[in-house]
Amino acid sequence: MSITEDSYLYFGNLGKTEPQYGIPNWIGLCLNPRYEREMLHDLNNPLPVPDGSVKKIQAQDVMEHIPKERVPSLFDEIYRALRVGGIFRLSVPDYRSPLLKARSIYNHKGDVIADLMMGGKAEYDAEKAVLKPMYTTDGYAHLWFPTYEQILHLILQSEIRKCSDITFHHYFVDDETAVTNAFPENEMFVFRCPPRDMRAGGKPISDHC
Repeated sequence: MSITEDSYLYFGNLGKTEPQYGIPNWIGLCLNPRYEREMLHDLNNPLPVPDGSVKKIQAQDVMEHIPKERVPSLFDEIYRALRVGGIFRLSVPDYRSPLLKARSIYNHKGDVIADLMMGGKAEYDAEKAVLKPMYTTDGYAHLWFPTYEQILHLILQSEIRKCSDITFHHYFVDDETAVTNAFPENEMFVFRCPPRDMRAGGKPISDHC
């Protein structure tokens, strides 16, 4: 599998159950290629494309598995790779969603420190009198816990802030106020959002922008 001038980049595994698989332009970039439309790539390294060469890039449930401090530099790299008029679609879990809050552990300040369903747990550190989060090291764990404000802050720290249009489609403004605007798929399908995914009663499960 090789990247051409017509390729779209999908971060993660791109198996036949993904609707993007039905569009031959999409190539999955992942640490453990398992399917014919994937190639080995570590997102800690530069994307294997020239400047301004990619029309579409999608990161769906990937950024939360990368250390938070690394995300702005990855956004920089995405901005470098995008063509003028190109599209980057980002989807990350929204930890204001009731669905995600119910499976999370919080510290004494009320901050999420671990997602029990996604490779996290916590132990009590008696010496420091705090909960100590721990995560699996197989790449499965969520290492940070996105909210709308955090994503916006990371965007503003990166070159991607220079894009002509940055739109948040689904997100929680606060613990009670949810936004679920319709958005064009543009061959960049998203499963974990209503009306496809109604586990949160029609409220957002992920932030989409």
